[in-house]
Amino acid sequence: MKKTTTPHIVPIDQYKRTKIIASVGPATDSYEQIRALIKAGANGLRLNFSHGTHDERKRQIKWIRDASKELDKPVAIIQDLQGPKIRLGDFEGTITVESGQSFRLQYGADYDKTGIIPIQYDLSKKMKRGERLYLFDGRVQMTITSIKDGVIHAQAENDGYLLKRKGINIPDTDLGGDVITEKDKADLAFGSTQDIDFVAQSFVQTADDLRAMRQLMRSLNMDARLIVKFETRSAVEHMDAIVREADMVMVARGDLAFETRPESVPIVQRQLVGLGRKYARPTIIATQMLASMTESPEPTRAEVSDVATAVIIGADCVMLSDETNVGK
Repeated sequence: MKKTTTPHIVPIDQYKRTKIIASVGPATDSYEQIRALIKAGANGLRLNFSHGTHDERKRQIKWIRDASKELDKPVAIIQDLQGPKIRLGDFEGTITVESGQSFRLQYGADYDKTGIIPIQYDLSKKMKRGERLYLFDGRVQMTITSIKDGVIHAQAENDGYLLKRKGINIPDTDLGGDVITEKDKADLAFGSTQDIDFVAQSFVQTADDLRAMRQLMRSLNMDARLIVKFETRSAVEHMDAIVREADMVMVARGDLAFETRPESVPIVQRQLVGLGRKYARPTIIATQMLASMTESPEPTRAEVSDVATAVIIGADCVMLSDETNVGK
């Protein structure tokens, strides 16, 4: 191959063509849309098991395989497990948030009757005054002012709004416990009947979490490859051992930014790509690659540069999330 060099950066003749992973969601929940994703160049399709039913996923898997066969293009199917992700509970419509406003949050609360924001995990037993809550993927930040009788009292630090079942990040709090939830076990059992190609494990803390997942997959006779998602501070601290234990590595920059700091993400991204190359583990760069295209037909200049950087540093795949999940 003729050597090609980008001036002042790096030789790129050693890099193969970077693959594209797209997420399937409400905006692409049809055979026609899935076929369009594959035709446009998707090499893998991600199914987010934080949402949806097994019947819905079974239908989507059939569409993927049918479209792949029709287009004569092989496409990997990725089962992305929810893991111990903490989420808001159910409520109607949106909750408007204003900076300085006080809120109450409680496990299993009924918002319509009590005005208390429901959450799907009892954080009152784990958190304490002064610790931070990032709600709705960081769109709203709150600080705990007190906890009493299982109710968390918190003050909003910025304006925003909340929607049901959106994620909560707690960067100051260590929940401990098993990262493989009962929901993950049920979803994995379903995946074992669908001949899934890859399983993505969420919120991994140490290499032992991957070993436990492999043992569970073996008990289900699954031969899928295991992707580790780097989303926690603990995973970053144990990155060498975790990368060696995994089959593939995903830099899940959304949750990672809240668990560490946004300014540390580019450094961690480069470190993980480097370890992936060292141990021959393919790497995926994910989250906000082309986030503006959720609404706009064109990416920003910064997003184009971000994607180019991922390719130049040697990432094997880039992944689209909301862009194809809920984008217009």
